[in-house]
Amino acid sequence: MVKLLIIEDDIQLNTALKIYFEKIQYLVFQAFNCKEARQMIRNEPDIMIVDIGLPDGSGIDFCKNVLQNRKIPVIFLTARDEERDIIGGYEAGCEEYVTKPVSPKILLKKLEVILKRKSDSERVLIYQEIKIDFEKRRVWIQNNEMKLTSKEWKILEILSKNRGKIITKEMLLEQIWDIEGNYVEEHAIAVVINRLRKKIEKDIKHPVYIKNIFGIGYTFGD
Repeated sequence: MVKLLIIEDDIQLNTALKIYFEKIQYLVFQAFNCKEARQMIRNEPDIMIVDIGLPDGSGIDFCKNVLQNRKIPVIFLTARDEERDIIGGYEAGCEEYVTKPVSPKILLKKLEVILKRKSDSERVLIYQEIKIDFEKRRVWIQNNEMKLTSKEWKILEILSKNRGKIITKEMLLEQIWDIEGNYVEEHAIAVVINRLRKKIEKDIKHPVYIKNIFGIGYTFGD
């Protein structure tokens, strides 16, 4: 079920959109200002429809702050149609900038296109010289396929799907080893990561893909 957050201070419009999207089985969260939106964002929506002019701030500023730490597609729905507003919306990271009035059916089509694009990008990651197909569990470096063990794959999958985020050693232990009911020391992670680096890094002393965060864990890429 798609989780949709609607941030719109027009109560009638917000409610009408909520009713429409709930009829097609979306899980809809409502916010009427920035303060409520900051609370609703904890529900981890898949996509957001955001008005620019909110009572307690700018929808653009809100999205700039939110998108620093999260990757959530945004459609700006606004009455503002000046060029500077449209440019500002796209610079804030929106996928679409839609001016009012607009029919819910058109909004739905735009959401479907964005969500499909998001889904396609989540199946395959291409970063510098590495290509990772999560669905097929295959990895290529410069078009040469790398054969990984199950634990090497799982570590690469977790780190790459959380690109730019710090993944602690404890998180890796919990998600890879503890699920098997086995007690494993942290050293086991370093051993597997060292093997993985030898397969995907040009220079394991200066890794491009899997980087150490001293005393904490690892991160993938920049």
